[in-house]
Amino acid sequence: MRTLAFPLLWLALAGCAALEGPAPLSGAEIVMLAREGKTAPEIIAELQRTATVLRLDASDIVNLHDAGVPDEVLDYLQRVQIDALLWQQRASEMFWYGPGFGGSIYSGPRRGRR
Repeated sequence: MRTLAFPLLWLALAGCAALEGPAPLSGAEIVMLAREGKTAPEIIAELQRTATVLRLDASDIVNLHDAGVPDEVLDYLQRVQIDALLWQQRASEMFWYGPGFGGSIYSGPRRGRR
């Protein structure tokens, strides 16, 4: 039993390491791609390949624009950021099992009812 547990643990850890994808791009790397002459579809393809989602403020978007990043890439970055936030919100609300779940006799305080 002891000799079987170690190889199984090793395979499990190796499997987890294999699931890691490429590292997400940073803002500086996106600027570098734009300065290298990559087109907007090429940069967007690289962002999709690396699953890059950046939390950008308005000033960050302005700085990226001033550094030469195409508008299509900035629109893509903003759309992906919004999609990630919406997914995160839905995921946090979907699995909350608290008062009111299941319709028990007493299911906790209810808003809007008297």
